Amino acid sequence: MTEGFKQAGFNSVYCNEFEKNAAETCTANHPLAIVSDKNILDIDIKDLRSSLKISKGDLDCLIGGPPCQGFSTYGKRNSKDPRNQLYLNYINFLDEFRPKTFVIENVMGLLSMSEGAVLEDICGRISKLGYSYKVNILNAVEFGVPQRRKRIFIVGGADGQSIQPPTTTHTAPDGLFQKTLGFDDRRPYVTTREAISDLSHIKPLTPKRTQDVISYGNVTAESDYQRIMRSNSSGLSHHSTKQMLGIRRLRLALINPGEYGTEIIKRAESEGLPYSVIEEILNGSEGIRDHIGIRKQDIEKENKLKALLNAGNQSIEDILKSIDSGGFKNKYRRLHWNNPSHTLVAHMSRDCSDFIHPDQDRFISVRESARLQSFSDNYIFSGSQFQQFLQIGNAVPPLLAKAVALSIAKELGIKNCGGLA
Repeated sequence: MTEGFKQAGFNSVYCNEFEKNAAETCTANHPLAIVSDKNILDIDIKDLRSSLKISKGDLDCLIGGPPCQGFSTYGKRNSKDPRNQLYLNYINFLDEFRPKTFVIENVMGLLSMSEGAVLEDICGRISKLGYSYKVNILNAVEFGVPQRRKRIFIVGGADGQSIQPPTTTHTAPDGLFQKTLGFDDRRPYVTTREAISDLSHIKPLTPKRTQDVISYGNVTAESDYQRIMRSNSSGLSHHSTKQMLGIRRLRLALINPGEYGTEIIKRAESEGLPYSVIEEILNGSEGIRDHIGIRKQDIEKENKLKALLNAGNQSIEDILKSIDSGGFKNKYRRLHWNNPSHTLVAHMSRDCSDFIHPDQDRFISVRESARLQSFSDNYIFSGSQFQQFLQIGNAVPPLLAKAVALSIAKELGIKNCGGLA
């Protein structure tokens, strides 16, 4: 969100981020801001405002996304998660700084958490401070982000000032008939192809080399979106992808673009197995993981598959039983070139099986996931590959945040922006 506000012309003066690698990322990309990784519970907000030399009411906008683990509909929800209460600290910042406007971003699960009581409490506390507000549901894909990602934005202003939500700039291709009649000047959704096809020609690196910068070579941008993402970047960083065991490699090869793992049984039975992949599994390749650090049960599955293949086993049924386990049917999903991505999640740090490259039998790279979130190629991510995927999955897409920021700047009457955030 900080990056989106920066692109809209705001100057960030202070950022609080408890995750150290994320804080380092913030520092790297926003060197003029004071960045703290201190526990927000330990911050004396009054002393902080004094040290920043900001008088009450001077701040143009306070932005934040209180941790959402307990609210999220992805994975297990926990109404007793102590992080659910951190929105109270945001309210305390709002009370102390009394900014002209504010933004709170969160996941859709906030709407129904504790049967709506959490959202009601947030809005009630905001009202008591004298702020007006609107609860907006915004989908990133409607603002030029190549990803379907719905999030809640609570946006408000002091002294009853109403902040209008940003106007959408993109729409589904099948809804563009009005454009020909002059009713709609929105553009079609940005697709996965428009976002990352130029990177398909550049071989991804291994996880340990995720910080390496490699050349674009002779590969040129293939869309307006790619040209924007390349911006002033002289090279490509974080173009690393997860390695996988042979058993996963075979799973990926059996899934077509846009499909879930549910399709693999029908395809294997009708078309057989991809023997080029079997050769890779038996003979090894750069994308196949070794057994260092692998769980014992996964090594046993891998060895069982290799034994079947080595024996020349032609039984599709036996091999499918070997590779189809652990909820594979619903877990794996391949992106489609002609559609935006589905929602990126922080769990990519552990498992990218839901984000298979459209036509290569591998998971998307860190940089490809960043592109799908609308981070430009000159944006730097700190930490290991695990940490980079985690940060990207947790992020607000910059282009979506930029749209929100511009709507706030408009209401504040800031033409060239440059406001404090």
